[in-house]
Amino acid sequence: MVGNFVWPTDTRRITSGFRTIDRPTHHGIDIAESGMHPIFASADGQVSRSYLSDSYGECIFIEHLIDGQVYETVYAHMRTGSRLCRVGEQVNQHTQIGVMGDTGDSYGQHLHFEVHKGKWNARKTNAVDPLMYVEKIDKVSRTNKIIATKEEKKTKTLFLPKDALTWTVYKLNKPPVKKDKDNWAGVLKPSKYGGLQYDILATPYQNVVTIQTRDFGKVNIYVGIETGAIVR
Repeated sequence: MVGNFVWPTDTRRITSGFRTIDRPTHHGIDIAESGMHPIFASADGQVSRSYLSDSYGECIFIEHLIDGQVYETVYAHMRTGSRLCRVGEQVNQHTQIGVMGDTGDSYGQHLHFEVHKGKWNARKTNAVDPLMYVEKIDKVSRTNKIIATKEEKKTKTLFLPKDALTWTVYKLNKPPVKKDKDNWAGVLKPSKYGGLQYDILATPYQNVVTIQTRDFGKVNIYVGIETGAIVR
């Protein structure tokens, strides 16, 4: 197994595998779950395509150079308007590039994820099973349970500095917009407690994380680098 790729979203529910008996021309895996699920770059690379395809729907392709070998990953059926990267842009592993959706030739919300050893081509001759490059599958139980790597299992933490007087948190139903007060869930006061600390539950949008608060429940919070928030 190549250990340079990470799981491309925050759910591990596989609904269709790579070139199965009933779908021999399925050149990737489908990962499906309802709700809002971010899509991440599986490895460092350069965006080679970012467009709306009749078949792939809203999709992004990323080229990677790993140990002298070129790979290309495909992330398809993203939510309309969720693509966050342009062609030619350099992205880092774990960078959010979109949100799981149901666009293109799709029958329900899911991420269609492909790995190609070599560049993508229309005949998919370079396609390889992503599970051989990203994660190990539990073949004993045959339940499509995915065994996460140690790095994936680590819970990230959000630190809000003690010099921040207030910090707005937002409801979960749409992206945070500072001027949209209807979407406000409340205001945290880091300075009152000498700083605040929360486990990060999800990353639904770029520079936005989901946390569980005592007073407002589960909320989203903007943590762009300019805010002074620390994520580690």
